Amino acid sequence: MKVLDRVNAHSAKLTDADRKIIATVFDDRAETAFLSGPQLAERASVHEAAATRLAQKLGYKGYPEMRAQLQRELLAGQDAADRMRRSVATVEHGGYLADLIAKEVAALEVLASAVPQSDVDQAADLLFGAKRVFIFGQGHALSVASFLQRRLDRFGMTTVALTGRGRDIAERLVDLDQNDVVFALAFRKQPDSYRALLEQAAEVGAKTILVSDLAGPTMEPKADLMLAAPRGRSGSEFQTPTVPFAIVNGILLTIAGRHEKQMMGKLEKLSKLFDRFD
Repeated sequence: MKVLDRVNAHSAKLTDADRKIIATVFDDRAETAFLSGPQLAERASVHEAAATRLAQKLGYKGYPEMRAQLQRELLAGQDAADRMRRSVATVEHGGYLADLIAKEVAALEVLASAVPQSDVDQAADLLFGAKRVFIFGQGHALSVASFLQRRLDRFGMTTVALTGRGRDIAERLVDLDQNDVVFALAFRKQPDSYRALLEQAAEVGAKTILVSDLAGPTMEPKADLMLAAPRGRSGSEFQTPTVPFAIVNGILLTIAGRHEKQMMGKLEKLSKLFDRFD
């Protein structure tokens, strides 16, 4: 049963605080689906326990279960053609660029609350301390994965690209061990090789990081660290690549800032190599 159906079924029992929570949720589900119960309550200007009480009133064990259902509903029916039709239908007088800029800015503003700097710090430290970084990305995630790999290479890190079909990926994982980090990028739905990859990482003790969007919380098994944010105002419309690029750039800048001495030395060496090879 959808969340809204449960709300309608229990409408007679809803308090003013419940209705404020519901209005906040459905005003922008792409953003609120990433908020914790207390964060949602604060947004709705009600007691911090109000979201949990509402979820339980609707038959969920707690707010996390209700939030997971909201995320699943957002992911349903994300046909590419329909998403594009909805996106262009809202643009007035052919102002597509201006509309895109406004949506990009809004998405980045949501990112600031969806991914805390503490998680970015943790991702940066994991990458810095890894013997090797295995980077997994398919489809739309491939461009972000390639960008990340090139930047880490410039930092003097050892990277391995996990591209291609399942067997291609398996060949590169033969000597994956507990000193390595698997960095996965996955959007909209769980990639075919994702489960096998994270299970293999868990077996050998390698840490895992996932950068994703609304689909992130639904992916199994869970990564050791997930940095996920909506890639647009609605999960069913045009989804920007700017958000995952910003997350990756944030991680890279954090590596440089938290480990400045080592990183600057690597970059200075790279500059000398550029001069030599030019």
